[in-house]
Amino acid sequence: MNAIADLRRRLDNMIRSGTIAEVDHGDPAQGRLPCCRVKTGAITTGWLHFFTCRAGSTNEWSPVSVGEQCTILSPSGELAQGQVLVGLYSEANPPCSNSPDVHRVEWANGDFLEHNAATGALTLQCSGPVSINGSRIDLN
Repeated sequence: MNAIADLRRRLDNMIRSGTIAEVDHGDPAQGRLPCCRVKTGAITTGWLHFFTCRAGSTNEWSPVSVGEQCTILSPSGELAQGQVLVGLYSEANPPCSNSPDVHRVEWANGDFLEHNAATGALTLQCSGPVSINGSRIDLN
């Protein structure tokens, strides 16, 4: 491949849109981190790591799902070195609220947790048991 064609390929691959094609949830006990494959145009990538909200002393687990819209960021232009950024709404996965006052987390089975900052209301809808554990629980 000539230098101009390689440069063009790298530029095209620096930021690409796609959808999650496969997910491997990993196994931390075996040192295997979670990753996914992305369908972007006619290409399906190899296994790439995906971003999460927090991965330090505060840690949040919210894996990507097949069909979720995403962006691959490849600083070198090499898709094999890309990282996957999710969180883009699409027709297939629209937002679960459009209220500026609401923070809502909704799961695939319809369960949700919602806080309305305007009213102070906290709503939990859960189809299974709810467990609350603590050294002290105050219900006022």
